[in-house]
This record gives sequence, C-alpha cells and structure tokens, in this order.
Amino acid sequence: MRDMSWKRKPLRILLVTGIFHPDVGGPATHVRHIAEHFSSLGWGVTVLAFGNAGGAGEPYRVIRVSRKLPKLLSWKLYALHAFREALRSDVIYAFDLTTAGFPSALAARLFGKPFLLRIGGDPIWERVVEKGKRYLPMRDYYEQGLFRSDRPLLYRLIRFIVRSADGILTYCTFLQDIYTGYYGVPRERITLVPNPFPPRRDVPRETGTATFVFAGRFVSYKNLSRVIRAFARVRERHGDAQLLLIGDGPDEAVLRALAAPLGGAVSILPKLDQKALFAKTASASVALAPALTEFNPNFILEALALGKPAIISRDNGLSVAVPKEWEFDPLSDDSLTEAMERMLDSTQYERSLATVRGFTMNQTWETVVKEHERLVRKALAIPVTRTTDTWL
Repeated sequence: MRDMSWKRKPLRILLVTGIFHPDVGGPATHVRHIAEHFSSLGWGVTVLAFGNAGGAGEPYRVIRVSRKLPKLLSWKLYALHAFREALRSDVIYAFDLTTAGFPSALAARLFGKPFLLRIGGDPIWERVVEKGKRYLPMRDYYEQGLFRSDRPLLYRLIRFIVRSADGILTYCTFLQDIYTGYYGVPRERITLVPNPFPPRRDVPRETGTATFVFAGRFVSYKNLSRVIRAFARVRERHGDAQLLLIGDGPDEAVLRALAAPLGGAVSILPKLDQKALFAKTASASVALAPALTEFNPNFILEALALGKPAIISRDNGLSVAVPKEWEFDPLSDDSLTEAMERMLDSTQYERSLATVRGFTMNQTWETVVKEHERLVRKALAIPVTRTTDTWL
C-alpha cells in the first residue's frame, strides 16, 4: 500500500542520477533544470548522484557519492543512499536505466512509492557495440533479436525496471517504439517530450575554411573512425575543409592515430564546458551527429539554434525533421563522404542555412520541466489548481 502522507505536508521528491552539475552531459543538465523547477514549486527536492565536486548554493539537497572510491564500494554506497532517501520521499524519479534505475525500482517497490523513469538511451546496444561485439544500428539490433542472446540478464533487469515504472518519459519516438515493442511497456505509460532548443543566436559565418564539428564521447558507436576516413577523401578535393572533434573516451588514441596523416586538417580537443563548446560550434560550418543510431542529440539542437546545418545518421529521433540531403547511411563511408561534399557545395550550403532559419524551435526548458511536473502530479493524482504546490 502506497504512502499517502504527502497529502499532509510539502511534497518530497528524490531525483536519482548518475551525473549532475558541474558534470557536463544531457542527464546532468536535465536534472539540474528539473530540480530547480520542482524547488520553485515549494517541493522538497533531493538529488543523488556520483561526483566529487561540491555544490553551488542550490536551493535543494545534493548527495554526491565519490567516484574516487573503489567501484563496487561506491555503487553500494550509492544504493544505500537511494534506499534511505526513498524511504523519506514521496516520489522516486530515476534518470538512467541501470545505475539509477535499479536501486530506485527496488526501493519504490519495497516502500510502495511512485516510481518515475526518464529513458535517454539503451544500455544493452550501447555496451555491446562499445565492446566491439556488434557494429550495427540499434533498430537493426533489436529487429534481429540480438539483445536476448547478447545480454539476457541485463535485458531481464531492464525489463523489470521499465515495467516497474508508474510513468516513463523519453524524448523521441524511436526509443518509445523500442520499449513498447521489445520490453512490453504499455504505450500510454510513456510520455514523449523532445529535448529543448537553446535560444536562437545570430553568429558570424565561418570564412576561409569549412569546419565540420563533432562533440561527444569517443566510443565506437559514435562512428568517428568512419568520419575521419570520409573526411580524408573529402579533403583531397576540398583543401579548405577542416574537422574538429571535441570530447574524450576510450577510442581517443585510435582516432588520433587515424587523424595523424591529415596533419592540421583534423583537430581533437578535450571536452569543453557549455560556453566554450558554443563558441567552437558557432565558429564552425556544419555539425556532425554520425553515430550508428542518433536519438535526439543536444549538441545538434544547440548547433541548429546557432544557425548551423547538420549531418546526421538516418533513422534518428531529432526534434525536427531534417532534409534527406543532411542524412547518411551510418554503415557507408561513401554515403557520409557524399553528405559532407554536399555541404561543401556553396548552393547546397546556402539552401541548408535557409532550412535552419525556417525551423520551428519553440521547445524550451520551461516547456520541458512543466512536462516533468505534470508526470509527477499524474503519479500522485495531484490536481493542478495554480502554479505552485497545490495538491490538496
């Protein structure tokens, strides 16, 4: 039987996440905005995350489990905090499927608390491709049923987690289809909320060069080796072309070795804070989203808001429908080479710039956090009568 004591006192909500501010990344940014919004409603908010950095005067509690501890010890401590804080909370909201999702689902079931879940990716496909066992887009992976044979225990664990959730939020129909079709989650339990666009900004156009820019993790499913191979072919015909890769990850040494013969035409930088990343993107010409499967990358939304066109792999979950000329087959060097060369054609590029200017970008952080609020209210059957804490 669920604890209904929230009806007699301010609502308390636990946000369970792997990363949090000042870490850079989609989940960290989302949780921060959501925590700020929930706190503004008068709700008691606690954030549980891994990390070593201190807080920055947040108007809510943040519990950080040090990454310097041995991995098993840090996970046990994290799970212990999750259970303890879940007992004190009225709603448990997890922001990844495994590290945060598993202890949250268990605690919710044990204590009879509503459990909400935001899904931002797929751990099975990502891990299998990262380790080099498979190399194919995520839809193909699921259609071939490989998830059952590759990681059967992890599949069953994730199925338990997603089926335990009272409400699930994700940001693209692609992921919605995967979790309804292969994990048995009722479609009505999943709320679709696209990632927000930053405010539009007018920035100067790149002159003298044409830079393709990528920002993200250097892991195999990001398809960056293919990017360098394709760029090498493009560079033979377009001496002004440049490639900028921003990030870090296990494939960095391999990427540097592949890029070495191209000299200064390829630059590889460590991951940057948001302000610095915006500056690098603003000074480039085209943003890249080359992964085997792209869901709804924040980096591309940020680039579009800066007026930059993008090249993105087919069958993506981007918030806006892009022209077919911007898309490529993520398993084909030729397809990517052709997409890059189209962007280097002046007529095609002008057309792409006009396309970006015509996009509707009205999905804001205010819209997104209100959808998260609505999900919490729905889980507790809270009627909305004004903009702040009204559940009586």
